[in-house]
Amino acid sequence: MMRWSRTFKPLLSLLLGAACCCSALAQPGSEVRFGPLAEEFPLTLRDGHRGEALGPFFHWQETPEAWGWGFSPWVSYQHEPGVERTQAEFLYPLVSFDQYGSQYRFHLLQFVSWSGGEGNAGPEKRRFTLFPFWFSQRSDDPAQAYWALIPFYGHLKGRLFRDEVRFAALPVWVQTRKRDVVTDNYFAPFVHVRSGAAQGWQVWPLYGQEHREPLVRTNALSDLPEVVPGHDKRFVAWPFWITDRQGIGSENPVTNTLALPLFSKQRSPARDNTTLLWPFFTRTVDREKQFEEWGAPWPFVGWADGPGKHARRVWPLWGRATNAEQQSEFVLWPFYTHKRLLAEDLDREQTRSVFYLWVDLAERDRRTGAEYRRRALWPLFHHARDRQGRERLQVLALAEGAFPSNEGIARGWTPLWSLYRQERDAKTGRQSRSLLWNLWRQESGPEGVRHGLFFGLIRWGKPSSEGGTPSPRDPKP
Repeated sequence: MMRWSRTFKPLLSLLLGAACCCSALAQPGSEVRFGPLAEEFPLTLRDGHRGEALGPFFHWQETPEAWGWGFSPWVSYQHEPGVERTQAEFLYPLVSFDQYGSQYRFHLLQFVSWSGGEGNAGPEKRRFTLFPFWFSQRSDDPAQAYWALIPFYGHLKGRLFRDEVRFAALPVWVQTRKRDVVTDNYFAPFVHVRSGAAQGWQVWPLYGQEHREPLVRTNALSDLPEVVPGHDKRFVAWPFWITDRQGIGSENPVTNTLALPLFSKQRSPARDNTTLLWPFFTRTVDREKQFEEWGAPWPFVGWADGPGKHARRVWPLWGRATNAEQQSEFVLWPFYTHKRLLAEDLDREQTRSVFYLWVDLAERDRRTGAEYRRRALWPLFHHARDRQGRERLQVLALAEGAFPSNEGIARGWTPLWSLYRQERDAKTGRQSRSLLWNLWRQESGPEGVRHGLFFGLIRWGKPSSEGGTPSPRDPKP
């Protein structure tokens, strides 16, 4: 008997006006049979059971790993006791809540969010964000606490892609730190002074310069010394004159010079690139990958030749490129695109039309021969077969083609537009079909075939000719 059923079946009976069934539902091993309003059935692709009520709107499900319920599209809930994880959504992706152990996070379209809990190291941190105006974090360690009220004053740590941010009267003064480089901005982004491992200043767009010496430090993973390359950067009347030397101290230092739109050039031991009247004439010589490529104008017309790459392109009419591991081609982009990756242990091939209007993806493990296949035609259907031979067909599929692994969509929205569902497990021989949210349902397996009409109101079945033993939860023929 499922945990959800023992707890919520009496409440469900009240909501459906079937008080006469309460006593039967309370018995261990009983099965929900509120046809035509609700029914419960075994899952096809995994161990467990699922129940659905009021057509596509209400569902509950339990597997050995998790149990949950949902009222589509408003609310969905799932709990995984083994890993102490809880997920809940309200009108996904409007509102969501995720808890993993002691850590939790709540957000409202990423604009309002709060999170907290103990991490792998250090004290508990509790964050609250009202983007883009208020950022705060509380912690038992005062050094980890901060707050910021944009644009007036603030101090942030580990936010906005920086290790530390301080500001006052934004954008009058902003100080950022990323690792060992500190940048003081005045009327950002026009004036800044950089100190620490990199030294420089700029008055944009008039003039700017920056220098960083290469250094040697110990790799934390291997305890071996490694070189952190340096660089030299300078611009005058940006973007009309820019010089840039990257990778100083490394085996492949790179020098870039740009005088847009007249010319640009890149020189390095591994690669040379020259452009005249950007982007009309471009030539690249890649000595590392062994090919020469031309573009006139880039990226619309181009061709490349060499052991490392062969390509022809007249965008958006036609294009094809190949190298040792990959090949790609398009015709009337984006109406037809095809890509293939042939790596040592993976063969991956994908065909798409108009981004996600049509998707055909095949991945094969070259060591075991196991294959994953997914095809989708928006908004008509989505079909997937995993490496274990479990497959699922869905009609209609309004979002699954673009977001095939999105659990929030699968719990909150998929039940609404799934007019037809078909699932099959090649290993167990089980199969199920459902039309119009179980208006008609068929299940088959080693035990036999079972049918249902009007959401389980009428049921009949035929036992297997091989004499399989029906499950205690299976309806009698």
